[in-house]
Amino acid sequence: MNKLKISQVQFTASHLPNVNAHILERLFKKTSIFNPHLICTPECSNIITKDKKYLQLHAPFQNQCPVLKMAKIFAKKNKVNINLGSLLLKIKNKRKLVNRSFLIGDNGVIIKTYDKIHMFDVKINNSEVHKESASFTAGNKIVYAKINKIKIGMTICYDLRFPYLYRKLAKTGSDIILVPAAFTRPTGKDHWHVLNRSRAIENNVFIIATGMCGVHHLNRKTYGHSLLVNPWGQIINSAKKDPKVLNTIIDIKEVKNTRKKIPSLSYD
Repeated sequence: MNKLKISQVQFTASHLPNVNAHILERLFKKTSIFNPHLICTPECSNIITKDKKYLQLHAPFQNQCPVLKMAKIFAKKNKVNINLGSLLLKIKNKRKLVNRSFLIGDNGVIIKTYDKIHMFDVKINNSEVHKESASFTAGNKIVYAKINKIKIGMTICYDLRFPYLYRKLAKTGSDIILVPAAFTRPTGKDHWHVLNRSRAIENNVFIIATGMCGVHHLNRKTYGHSLLVNPWGQIINSAKKDPKVLNTIIDIKEVKNTRKKIPSLSYD
């Protein structure tokens, strides 16, 4: 199969996992007319807040997460693959959480999980300070998976600023790299589009960048602007700042064709 139908679900998540499960199920149902092979959601799809203590208390364990449970049932019932961009989850007997991406097969079974490697420890301005490493355990494994014989690399948000990760995924033969995100508005405005296009151009891959949007618990704000970038670096579909479902058909042959034109991967 060369053609792949992608639905990207950009939405405004709540601080309540049960609410997010209902929101996402409704939005997943909206994709049914398009009949996608793969549905993608943003980072923090199950819970988002500015309050670290609230997050530690209310993030669910993986086996109790209502968003994951709903997505597995939906995938099996509708025979669709789903990337839950990331879920923030407790780990038994651990103080810190994980920021974990899931690729669920069209049989409702988890194919692969990826734990975010790069922790978002930044001071953008006096009011926008993040220190993910205080609350999360970083992952240490590069992860890719196959659906419909197409190889897909998995990343999350801040990973986007570390080109070697994308190079390694491209070197494995990945045709697509997923970039679920909850980008801040200041960095989104200045960096989001150019970083996603750069990763696509450098590696001749499709970038599926699905963003969280809106204003969340305790006034946390995210940028939105989901993108789908082709291996030539062109944005072939995009959203703005509001919730939206983006539907796109991509042709995987473009990866091979672009790598023939500019075979930079072969010389690295």
